[in-house]
Parts: sequence; C-alpha cells; structure tokens
Amino acid sequence: MQSRIKEYVVSGIAAAAVLIAFLFAFNGVSADDKSEKKTASSVPAEASFEAGDDDLSETELISPEELEALLSSSYFAAETDSSAGSVPAAKAPAPKLARVPAKAPRPAIKKFSCAGQICIDADSGEVLSARNADVRHPPASVTKLMTLFVTLDAVKAGKIELSTPVKASLRAQQMGGTQVHLAAGEVHSVDDLLYALMLQSANDAAVALAEAICGNVEDFVVVMNAKARELGLKNTVFSTPHGLPVSKKDRAAGKKPDMTTAADLAKLSRILIKTHPGIFRYSAAKAKVFREYSLNIKPLPMGNHNKLLRTFPGCDGLKTGWTNAGASIVTTASRGNRRVIAVVLGGIVPGAQKGSVDAKTSQRERNQRAAELMFDGLKKMGVLEYEPTPQQP
Repeated sequence: MQSRIKEYVVSGIAAAAVLIAFLFAFNGVSADDKSEKKTASSVPAEASFEAGDDDLSETELISPEELEALLSSSYFAAETDSSAGSVPAAKAPAPKLARVPAKAPRPAIKKFSCAGQICIDADSGEVLSARNADVRHPPASVTKLMTLFVTLDAVKAGKIELSTPVKASLRAQQMGGTQVHLAAGEVHSVDDLLYALMLQSANDAAVALAEAICGNVEDFVVVMNAKARELGLKNTVFSTPHGLPVSKKDRAAGKKPDMTTAADLAKLSRILIKTHPGIFRYSAAKAKVFREYSLNIKPLPMGNHNKLLRTFPGCDGLKTGWTNAGASIVTTASRGNRRVIAVVLGGIVPGAQKGSVDAKTSQRERNQRAAELMFDGLKKMGVLEYEPTPQQP
C-alpha cells in the first residue's frame, strides 16, 4: 500500500511539474524572475521582466560611475532612425511558414539606444543593415553562445557525449545571478546542462560544463578565445564562460570583462548554426523541466528568456543577455529556405535616476529593435511572400 501511495505521489508531482513548465512557457516567466535581486537602478527583478534574463546579482554590478560614463557615451545617444549536426538526435526543425504580421513591428521607443546592431543573411553572410556594428561592448549572457559552441565541438570530437554525467563543483554551486541552483556533488547530463544554459541562462551550468570539458574554468576560457581567433572574431575577447561582470577584486588583479561587437556576434552565430544545426534543439525550446520528477528534489520549470520565440513568427533562437550595462540579444528567424540573424548589443533605456538603467524597459525595447531588424532583413531578402501559414483542415 505504501509503495502504491508513493507511486501516486510521484505521478502527481510529475503531472504538476509539466503543467507548471507549460504555464511558464506561455507566460514568458522564468523560475527565478520573482526572486532576483534589484539592479543598480533599484528596478525590481520582477516576473514581468521582458526576457526574464536577470543574470547578475547585486554584488556583481558595475559601479554607478562606470554606468553613468556608459550612458553618456556617444554611441548611447537616443536613436530615432531604426532602419539602419554535432548533436545526436538533435535535428534542426524545418523552417516554419508562420503567419507574418500584417505590418512591421512597432519601432523601439526614441529613448532606446544601443552600443551596436546588425542584421545579416545567415546563408551568405551579407550585411542587410548595421549601425555601430564594430563598437566593442560587454555581451552579458550572450557569451554563452561561445560556451555552447565549445561544448558541442567537444561532443562532435567525441571528447564527451550528451549523456555524459557531470558532477557540479563547489565553484559551480557558488555562482551568482541566474542559475538552476546546482549543489556541489549534484550530477546532471551534458544535455540537461545545455538546456539550463540556453533556457534558464544558468551561470552555474556554464561553470559545470567548462569544468567537465577542460577541468577548470580558466582553461575553458583559453579554448573560447582560441575558437574566437579561429572564427576570425577580431574584436572579441572572453574572460568567462557565462558573461557576468568582472568583480572589483578581479578587476584589481587585471582581469578584464568579456568584450565583443555586434558584427562578431553575428559571425559567431552564423558559423555556429552551420557547424551545429542541432542547436535549435535548445534555442527554440520554449520550456523544459530541470531535475525532473524526484521525491527528494523539487523540479525546476525553465521558460526560455527569449520572448521573440512566441511573438515573432519563425523565430527559433538564439540567446538573450542582461546586465545593468545594457540588454543584448542574438536572434534568428527563417522564412521558406532563408534565414536572418539579428544582433542588438548593449541596449539601454535610461532610468529615473541619473546614471541608471530601466531594466524592464531596456529588455522590452531590445526585443522590439531585434524584431525590427529581422522583419526588415526578411523584407529585403524578398521572402515574405512565403506566408501565410496554410489553414489546418
């Protein structure tokens, strides 16, 4: 009788976890959104954060002086013209003939500005539009695209498998910001950690993967930078596998923040898609449960932080990022057999206080700018006539 009761309890928890996961997916809310700490501008990290991508803790903010200097930079002036297979069992989804909006997306508000932006043809690499595309700026959690690339390279080379168990270290447990709350000694597969990396933007998952592949984070960062040079990313330097700001202590010791450009991120993403088309297994997933169905550990429903998956037809990736230095995104969408890649780097809307950023609005308008770029890019490629979606019988 007791074993049967346990079976009922497990089944009930499983059903509830799946239901919660789908609710999170459709409402665009990540599991940590309601509990994240405040940013430098004292904007609460609430459940309605546009991308839910609050991947830093209060102790990892850049200083108000540095932030004010960023806000006053010339490339952050308010803009008014916005026109400017290595993964087993991971098939890239067929391009969707989804319904195109009746009109172009709403332009980002005038107060929105960004360090750089670009839209390219994913097939040819042709630049469809760009502004300040070679300006260097911290990419925040978009850094995790290179972490994904290096991890999938290791899978392709046979160094690890998606089913390889990875034991979390104390260093992974102690990571701040957005996470899946790994405990030291906890074991998960590479595949599960990649979902955590891409959906939850989990910094602890990034550390666990880095240590699994190279033994330690520092050697993994060396591989990241070697890969950047191999890909010809001339303006990119990585310092972390996750994109969190460098602490004051590390900066005093000479460690520099992750830096890149919109053009380099577009190039990185284009080659990533061509080299590992199975990435859409992760980037297009709207929801997944981490730590599925255990009597001893509470399941964690993860909702993808990229809201454009639900609001822009045909969007199937790639990665969002947020620190108080700005909101970034690399996004992609397909129509027929054509695909665009759009990048918005360091997007901000000034907050109410001098030298602060309105986090919620910055993330929302970052998404709007990315939608503008993709829509205009697809329009220039002449592929919007492939729509609308055929009606279901």
